[in-house]
Amino acid sequence: MEGIADMGGTSGWGPARPPRADEPVFAEPWQGRAAALTILATRVSGRNVDAFRHAQERLDRAAR
Repeated sequence: MEGIADMGGTSGWGPARPPRADEPVFAEPWQGRAAALTILATRVSGRNVDAFRHAQERLDRAAR
């Protein structure tokens, strides 16, 4: 599988490395807020994160 969210099947990313101890969880502050909003939206809607990801993967590439 070579989907936009599938790092395991996409070639060219190089080897995975463990994060450094001082490495932030998110590279930018907005990423943490987006993750929190995603979790909140899935809980409020009664759907789960897997259904949310599946819906994102069904979007046309131009919409991503």
